[in-house]
Amino acid sequence: MPISDYAGNNLLNSLLRGVAFPLPAKVYISLHTGDPGRTGVNEVTLAAWPAYIRKDAADGGNVDTGFSAAASRNSKNAKQLIYPVNDGAGNVTVSYWALFDAPTGGNCLAYGPLSSSRTVQPGDVFVVDVNKLTATVN
Repeated sequence: MPISDYAGNNLLNSLLRGVAFPLPAKVYISLHTGDPGRTGVNEVTLAAWPAYIRKDAADGGNVDTGFSAAASRNSKNAKQLIYPVNDGAGNVTVSYWALFDAPTGGNCLAYGPLSSSRTVQPGDVFVVDVNKLTATVN
C-alpha cells in the first residue's frame, strides 16, 4: 500500500528529525474510480453519486477501533463499512480506496487497489466487510 506525499513527508520528519507526526483524530475510507496517486485524486464525485460520503473507519468509535493492531506490517479493517445507496443517474465503477484524515478535504494518508473493481449501479450500496481492506507497509 503506497503512502501519500503528506504521510511520507511527515513520517520522514518524525523518524529523522524528531518532528511529531500530526496523528488524525479519525481515519476515513474513501472510494475512487481510478488510481488516487499520492494526493487522493479520482475520488467518487457527488455529481455521479450524490449521497456518497467517506466512511469513518471506526464507525463512530475511537480511532484505534477502526483497524486491527498491526502485525507483520499489516492491518485490516475491523468494522463493516456500508456506504449510502448510489442515488445517481448512472453506474459508478470503484477500483481503489484511500485513507484520509478528514470526512471531506483533508490529507490523503495512503491508498490501494480493490482486489477487483466493483460497479455500483443506481439503487446499490457498496459494502466493505470486516477484514477485507488490508493496509500493508512494504
